[in-house]
Amino acid sequence: MSDDRQSRPLPQDVPPQAESEPPTAPHAPRRGRFWVVATAALLLISGATAGAGWGWRALAAEAESQAHRELVAASTSLGDVTDRRGAAIDKARATLQSLSGFSAQPRPDYLPEATATALSDAQATLTKTSKGLTYTPFDAPDVPVGSPDLMPWSVSADVQHTLELAKQERATQRARAAELKTLTSAQKALTASALAVSGDLAAHGEQVLTADTSATYESKVALRHAIDDGKADGSGAAVVDGTRLLRVISAIDGVNATQAAGEAAKQDPAYPVRAQMEAYARSIAHGVTLDVEWHEKVSGLGEGWYSGTTLYHEDDGGCATIDLNFSLQEGWADGDVNAKALITHEVGHAQVVRPECKTLFDGPTFHRDDEMWATAWAIAMGFDVPGSGIEAYGRPSDQQIAVAGQCR
Repeated sequence: MSDDRQSRPLPQDVPPQAESEPPTAPHAPRRGRFWVVATAALLLISGATAGAGWGWRALAAEAESQAHRELVAASTSLGDVTDRRGAAIDKARATLQSLSGFSAQPRPDYLPEATATALSDAQATLTKTSKGLTYTPFDAPDVPVGSPDLMPWSVSADVQHTLELAKQERATQRARAAELKTLTSAQKALTASALAVSGDLAAHGEQVLTADTSATYESKVALRHAIDDGKADGSGAAVVDGTRLLRVISAIDGVNATQAAGEAAKQDPAYPVRAQMEAYARSIAHGVTLDVEWHEKVSGLGEGWYSGTTLYHEDDGGCATIDLNFSLQEGWADGDVNAKALITHEVGHAQVVRPECKTLFDGPTFHRDDEMWATAWAIAMGFDVPGSGIEAYGRPSDQQIAVAGQCR
């Protein structure tokens, strides 16, 4: 039996293939895998570049910020020392100008030479120290914190410029601080010397106030104020004032002058009678301090006339200066009641410095009429005579006399 199966050849375009092998992948998918890898690589490179960019920005910002902080600190320090130096220069000029008048005056005998010399030396030192110095204002530079771009060379240039400005300002600050220190030291020495002069003058003035018993109260009040004003400022600023020092000297000399005049008056042959009249005036003054002066003419009236004036002050505890002409002492010696009445009239003027009497004087009865008040007061004191003021100003009303009588 013959086999009718025949061998047929396979098509030539189909290669033999084992059934267990999977079909081979086409070539196109291999090219796609390459581009995926390339894209991923590019993304990694871009990320690294961006990270480097952000890092540079942070470093640049920190460098610029640090440089700017240094410049601000230097500017602040320089601005402060500049202002204080300027104030010290102004103070030195003012102090030296103030003391120029005092320095031009001869040294009084009662001011110790050593104290005066120390002040003169301190003035010379401050003059030398401040010579040629002027106030130079400082305006902090307007430097932006960051560069307009972040290119490395721009950032580097800006940082270097800012740091250089800070360096220059610190150098200027050190120079001005040194000048300020020298000025402050010289000013302090001058203040101490002026305090010593003021202290010596005040101490002598206190002795004068106690010892010069024949000096006028008015001159002593002036000295009292001059001494106290020199002590008004505990910091010493008040005494570094040539005007105040001169005022103390002038007041001391004023007390000494009235002391000499008072002593000379005691040598006048008329003094015993004048002393009686002054003692009477003070005895009825109710504690008001009186200075009494004597002149040939008062208010233009001399021989043959009784004349007097009174200048009163409500300050300093209340005081008055009474001026009498020589004719009054003759009338007093002769026992003329009008002479005594006129003195009483003048003391009456002084009574208005007493609080209890000032109310009456200011009130509706007198309306601060000085002459009518003094006349009424003299009459209330028992002198209803022409010399009480009646002849010159007329007679007050009974009500005025009664009201003035309450001031006793």
